[in-house]
Amino acid sequence: MDDSKAPEKPSGKPQTFACLACGGIVTIKAVGVTISAVCAHCSSIIDVANENYRIIKKANEKIRNTLLELGARGQLFGVEWEVIGYTIKKDSEYTEYKWEEYLLYNPYHGFRFLVQSNGHWNFIKVLKKDIPGAGNANEVRLDGKKYQVFLKGQAVVHYVKGEFYWRVQKGDSTSVADYIAPPFLLSTEKNGEEIMVSLGEYLKPGKVASAFKLDKEMPARTGVLSNQPAPYQGAFLKLWIIAGVFMALAYMIQTMTINSADNADVYSSQFRVDAADRDKTISTPSFLIPKKSNVLIQSGSPIDNDWLELHLSLVNEQTNKEYAIVQAMEYYHGQDTDGAWVEGRPYSKTYISSVPSGNYRLLIDADSGAYFRSGYVDFNLGIRRDVPAGLNYWSTVLMILVYPILVLVIRWSFENRRWSESDYVPAIYNLRSE
Repeated sequence: MDDSKAPEKPSGKPQTFACLACGGIVTIKAVGVTISAVCAHCSSIIDVANENYRIIKKANEKIRNTLLELGARGQLFGVEWEVIGYTIKKDSEYTEYKWEEYLLYNPYHGFRFLVQSNGHWNFIKVLKKDIPGAGNANEVRLDGKKYQVFLKGQAVVHYVKGEFYWRVQKGDSTSVADYIAPPFLLSTEKNGEEIMVSLGEYLKPGKVASAFKLDKEMPARTGVLSNQPAPYQGAFLKLWIIAGVFMALAYMIQTMTINSADNADVYSSQFRVDAADRDKTISTPSFLIPKKSNVLIQSGSPIDNDWLELHLSLVNEQTNKEYAIVQAMEYYHGQDTDGAWVEGRPYSKTYISSVPSGNYRLLIDADSGAYFRSGYVDFNLGIRRDVPAGLNYWSTVLMILVYPILVLVIRWSFENRRWSESDYVPAIYNLRSE
């Protein structure tokens, strides 16, 4: 089974003869190359290489209609091809898995195969070279590209019609091995000592339909084919490079912001509030925010197995505009059968963005469980302005990464579905339960 047998020049007009089994007319397109043919009338297999057109095997099977009929012509990769043969093959182990192989012929370019499986298509050429390890190794290389083994098994011919440059009949079996580097597929077929190595490229159904000008409905694509290109395959690396550039830019801007920020204290103090004064509002002295900037309010307390809640209002003394926030703290710890444990934290901080310049004071209302234990609560407050906020940087980074991460998840899911059909799953996609 070698594509090198195809003539480099046209070998003449098609040849016709009468089938010795049924008398029907058989037409041969690849004259001088075709070895066997299937009678379109009675399905008998004929030895075309024999001058008497010897019948290899008689049959009475009805010729099936196919999506691409014998004689159909279509242009793929700039060459016009004619369908001259058709086979259905099945996996000997998983008999429900089958695929169709159309043998294409052009007198100047030889033979190609158009293979359809579950609505997916491959355009395949037999290679005239030896690939070290092909059929045995788990990885092979061709033209600098690494191909990873996807399956090994037996392919059995289930149906045949048309003409072929090798002898083929129903029941023929070959050992096969497929290696993938999407969108390419490297396949080996071995029959005894004879081995054929071929290279396939994934085709979208629309390209096949357009090439052969089909008005029939194409088989629906189901599942993921072994060498089907993953989504965003051409743009995946570029997408992450662009994301990296934007993250570097965001980091530069963050660094510049940190270096140019005042990051100055405007007020700080310690407080003790008695239980009798728990319903009274505390007002701090007036303090100045000299320019529009963000404001960071930080609080902390020595609470122990207790809680504290501060209702804070930053009030502009000129406009009475108010910025209200709540800072809640709790800190509990203890020992149980699992050992020591700690819950919560005795401090809190809040950023208020874009606070206009002006004189401000902070209004404080404090509530705590400590009122019922010690009769008072201690806490401290600090206010800073124009503070570099790391949250802005990390929010920007997160927004930059959302789309690349989504693409990564989509690709991983796609590859996981691809390799779920293989017995040679890379570790990253091997999620099968033992």
